[in-house]
Amino acid sequence: MFSNFKERFISAIAPDLPPLPGISSFERERSGGHHHHSGHQRMRFGGGGGGGGGGGGGGPMPDKFPYARPPFLQLLTPDELRASADHNVRPIIVPRDINLLPWGTGYAECVNSGKSEWNEDQGAFCRQVLSDPEHKHPDLPYTYFGIFDGHAGYGAALAASHQFHHILHEKLVDCLELLLPRDTSSEGNASAGGDGTKLNPTFPHPIYFQRRVSKDELIIGALESAFFNMDSLIAQDSDRYRDAGGCTACVSLFIDGKMYVANAGDSRAVLCQRRHQKEAKPASSSTDSSIETDPLEASCYPVPFSADHTPETERERLLNVARLKPHLMGNYYVAMEYAKRPHIKDMGQRILCRQGTMRGWTYKTLTRDDLCMPVVNGEGKRSRLLGTLGVTRGFGDHELLAINTGIQIKPFLTPHPDVRQRDLTQVVSIPDEDNRDGDYGVLVMATDGLWDVSENESVARTVFQTLSKYPTEKHRYTMVAQELVARARGKINDSGHWRLADSKAAATVDDISVIVIPVGQYYKEHVEWTQNYKRDLEHRRRQAQANMAQEAVNVLNGVIAEEAHVVEEEAVVHDEEEEEGEVVVHEARSSQKPEERLGEETPVEELTPALEQVQLEDTEAAAGQEKEEDKDKETATTTTTTRQQQKGRKGKGKH
Repeated sequence: MFSNFKERFISAIAPDLPPLPGISSFERERSGGHHHHSGHQRMRFGGGGGGGGGGGGGGPMPDKFPYARPPFLQLLTPDELRASADHNVRPIIVPRDINLLPWGTGYAECVNSGKSEWNEDQGAFCRQVLSDPEHKHPDLPYTYFGIFDGHAGYGAALAASHQFHHILHEKLVDCLELLLPRDTSSEGNASAGGDGTKLNPTFPHPIYFQRRVSKDELIIGALESAFFNMDSLIAQDSDRYRDAGGCTACVSLFIDGKMYVANAGDSRAVLCQRRHQKEAKPASSSTDSSIETDPLEASCYPVPFSADHTPETERERLLNVARLKPHLMGNYYVAMEYAKRPHIKDMGQRILCRQGTMRGWTYKTLTRDDLCMPVVNGEGKRSRLLGTLGVTRGFGDHELLAINTGIQIKPFLTPHPDVRQRDLTQVVSIPDEDNRDGDYGVLVMATDGLWDVSENESVARTVFQTLSKYPTEKHRYTMVAQELVARARGKINDSGHWRLADSKAAATVDDISVIVIPVGQYYKEHVEWTQNYKRDLEHRRRQAQANMAQEAVNVLNGVIAEEAHVVEEEAVVHDEEEEEGEVVVHEARSSQKPEERLGEETPVEELTPALEQVQLEDTEAAAGQEKEEDKDKETATTTTTTRQQQKGRKGKGKH
C-alpha cells in the first residue's frame, strides 16, 4: 500500500525548514589561529572536480547543495556565512530564534582554526507524524536530531543534513501499521492478535511471521537501513555532482516514549544525569573543613549512548576483513599487528604479532611480506586506516584512495550504526523533587571537536553547573551548548595558539558542533500525547459501538421487513389456491345430474340455512320450557304460603 520513495527523487528534495529573515550576532575575540592538517587526502578515478573544502567551482561538476549552515541558525547572506567561518575569530554561533528548535533544545557551533575553508560540520532536526491513511489508528508523532562531521569536504555532511530525515521517514512508513498505537480493549479479536488486538488484514502483522518482531526491532531496523540507504544515495550522486567526501553521523530519534541513538563514526552522544540531592544535614563538629566537595559535581554522572568507531577501536574487524579478502590490500599492506614496527634489519628474526581476531600475541619469523604497512597503524586518535583515514564508519568516501598506494578505502568502511535505546516510560521521577533534567537526563550530541578535549564527566558537570545558573530561563539549554563549545575552543594566546582556559593545554582546532536535548521535556510532551491518544481511542471505541448498534438495528429492521413480505406473499398464494379450488369444485358439481349428487357429501355452504333453522327451533323450545318451569315455581310458592297461613289460624283458636 505504501510505496518507497525513489532514491533519485529523494536526491532532489530541499531542506524542510526554510530559513527565516534576520540578522546574526557573533561572539568575537582576539584574532589569530593556525593551520591544522586533516591527515588524509582525496583522489579521483579519472576526471572530475576535486572534493576539497572549498565551496566554489573549479571542477566540471557542480555541488549538489550549496554551502550553508543549518537553517535554524538563519544565516542568510554571504557576509554572514563568511563571518561564521572566520578562522581567526572562531565565533560561537547560536540560533537567534530558540523557538525554532523543540523543547528549548540548545545548539552552538564554532568553525575550525584553519584546517579547512568552511565548517564541515552540519546539524539537523525534523518533527514528523506517522498517519494512518485509513484513519483507523491515531497519529504517531516523532522528533529526530542529527549531527554530521564531514571530512575531505562538506558535501557528504550537507547532503545528509538535507536528506537523511526523508529516508528515515520512508523507512518508518514501511512499517507504519506495526508502529501505530492500537486499541487493545476487550473488543479486539483475541484469536487474531493473541493479545486482544484488532488487526487490519490488509497489512502484515508479527503474528503472520515465523517469529515475533517487536516495535523496538522495527525502529532500530529503520535507523540501520536508513544509514545504508543514505550511503548508497551519496554513491549514486558521484557521477553527477562534485565528490562529496565523507562524514560521520550521530542521530537521535524520539518516538513512542522512547529514545533511540544511532552512531557511525567518532561523533558521540552522552546522556548527562544527576542524582537528586536531599537537604544537607547540619555538619558535625568533627567534620574536616579543609575538605570540601561540591554536591552538584558529586551528583553528576554521564551515561554513554554511543561508541567511537576509529581504526583503534575497530582494529579487530578491519584486520578480519583484510585477512578474508587479501586482494583489497594489493601488495602494499599486511593484515597483521606487530608489537613493534618491523624493519629490514630484523629480517629472519622472531617478532611478536597477532592476526585478525586474535586477542593474544604469538611469535613468528619476520619475512619480506611483514615489511608492508599494517592495515591499521598508530594508536588512539593517531590511529589510521591504510595510513590515511581516522574513522571507520559513516557516509561517503566512495572515491577515497589511500595515500601513496591508490588502494580503495571504502571496502573497509561501513555505514552500519550502533543503535542504543532507552525506555523513558520506565524512568522513576518524583515531581516533588523537581529533578526532571536529572532523572530523564540531558542528551549531549557533539562532533569530535568537543570530545577530543573534553571527558564525558566534565561535560556532565558543565551541563548541570550551567543549568543551575539559569534555573528558569527558556534559553538555558542554549547557554549549556554555548558553554560547552566555549570551553572546548578555549582562547587564543599571544602566539596565536588556542589554549584551554583551565589547564592551558592545547584546545581543539577542529570544527565543533553541539546539540543539547532536554529529554524530560520530550517525555512531558509524550505524556500529553498519550492522554490525547487515550481520549481519541475512547472516542473511536464509542463511535464503533454506536455504529455496531445502529448496524444491528438496521439488520433487524431488514429481517422483520423481509419476514413480513414473505408472510404477505404466502397469504396471497393461499387465497389464490383456495379460489382456484372452489372454481374447480363448482364446475364439477354443475356438470353432474341431481341423482348423481345424492350420495355425495353435502358441502358446508349448502347446509348452512338448514342448520340455522334447527338452531332457531331449539332456541324457541328452550325458551318455552323455561317459562313452564317459572310457572311451576310460582305455583309451589303460593301453595306454601297458603299452608303457613292456615297453620297460624289454628293456633289462635286454641288459645
